[in-house]
Amino acid sequence: MFKVSKTSPKFLHKLESAISDELGKVGISARIITEPVRSTKLHRVCVLADKFRNMKPSERQNLIWRIADTALNREEQMRISMILTLTPEEFKGD
Repeated sequence: MFKVSKTSPKFLHKLESAISDELGKVGISARIITEPVRSTKLHRVCVLADKFRNMKPSERQNLIWRIADTALNREEQMRISMILTLTPEEFKGD
């Protein structure tokens, strides 16, 4: 489903760094996976973290979108089709 790309646009690298840095400040280790949406300039982002287990889905989303809002300008944000915030188990479908 999601693949890591070495040729991701710069704004995705900026977002990945911001998410890692900000989550790290509150003791959350995360794996970030990005994927382009075919035939568009959009990208999907998936943030996987064990500590999301103790958070409501809305809390996870609010946290990550606040980081995105700070790290990216409006045009860059518009290139994100969705951000999933899951535990590794939820991602695997367990």
